[in-house]
Amino acid sequence: MFDKISSGIKEFLDRFGRKGLLTKKDIEDGLEFFKKILISSDVNIKVAKEILRRVKKEAEKEESLKSLVPQEQMTKILYEELIRILGKTYPLKISSIPPTEIILFGIQGSGKTTTSGKLALYLQRRGYRVLLVPLDLKRPGAIEQLKEISEKVESKFFFEENKNVYSLIKKAKNFSKKNGIDFIIYDTPGRLHIDKEMMQELKDIRDEIKPKETLLVASALLGQGSVDIAIEFKRKVGLTGIIATKVDGDSKGGSILSMKFVTGVPIKFIGTGEKMEDFSEFDPESFAGRIMGFGDIKGLIKKIERVKEEEREKITLKRKEKFDLNLFLSQMETIEKMGGFSSLLSHIPGVPAGFNVDEKEIKRMKAIVQSMTKRERKHPEIIDGSRKRRIAMGSGTSVNEINKLLKNFKMMKQMMGNKNLDKIIRRGGLL
Repeated sequence: MFDKISSGIKEFLDRFGRKGLLTKKDIEDGLEFFKKILISSDVNIKVAKEILRRVKKEAEKEESLKSLVPQEQMTKILYEELIRILGKTYPLKISSIPPTEIILFGIQGSGKTTTSGKLALYLQRRGYRVLLVPLDLKRPGAIEQLKEISEKVESKFFFEENKNVYSLIKKAKNFSKKNGIDFIIYDTPGRLHIDKEMMQELKDIRDEIKPKETLLVASALLGQGSVDIAIEFKRKVGLTGIIATKVDGDSKGGSILSMKFVTGVPIKFIGTGEKMEDFSEFDPESFAGRIMGFGDIKGLIKKIERVKEEEREKITLKRKEKFDLNLFLSQMETIEKMGGFSSLLSHIPGVPAGFNVDEKEIKRMKAIVQSMTKRERKHPEIIDGSRKRRIAMGSGTSVNEINKLLKNFKMMKQMMGNKNLDKIIRRGGLL
């Protein structure tokens, strides 16, 4: 996630690590280099110019020029300015009299229907009753997809055949009031292209519902295209917020950095994966940290806090315990419940880029560990070639797979001594 812009920022900041006191020429040369990074990372030109202007203004202040640690000073300045560009956290508006009605807009392929389910699950976990309503009556597949998602997240679903969209909206409102629904989420029609007819249809739907929130679902993978789409929807339909989706597949990071500043519309949520749980409130501080390669420490703590107390204890080694393969496997199973290894480890600064565990291999890894003797599990360093061949035969795997497991085990063991991880765990109240 954000590999391109993160590596570019690191290269930009490294330029100041070789300097003594900052000079205005150092700043100008560095920002000229940084401008190219921003543009190549899909950052809108207006946003790029504003970031450069703000960083230059702060860097040329007397306190910055006199700093004995110019790299740290530039890091602080850039981090703070990115947060200002991204804005603050904007919670959902809630109606004083339920239900609160939310419309999701977006072009086809943005992940709008899936996001309807993610938002429903997010609200239900906070104690609200949610109703999902499909309004794309021209695409039966969209109706069926939303119904399946509603069953998956265990929310209410409302649809009646042979109704026009306005009659369906009226029926859904009545159903909600009779059944104590707190939120109605409307999944609107999406098309591959934005046209005048589509926008008028969406505007009419919005006027009929009079929602508390009109949210655009925008795919981060579209880069600058997502910014253009947000501008168009704001101008022709009106928006109160943006949900950025497919953020996990965005290697550049520039579109999300641009949408809020260019449109003035706040980003309220982000979708970071395929699972329904991969959805969270947008946190500018965490996001800025990710862009700069610091890791989303706040996001990690939130994940840890969601795990049951007895499961938390499995994640963190107690000081007196030895980290062996039994505990390694136990921790993997618990971390899987928190969204998987890739989701968790992406938050931790300093984790090796090569550390990767396929989520589908948990069963295979269990079989490997279970085929070991008690002594081998306690002392994996004794596992030599002949032992590997015996374990492979017993688990139905290969020696290469056993080598991979032992390598990942060794890397995780090293990470348990990672000061950053230790600090995060302490802040999360796990020790």
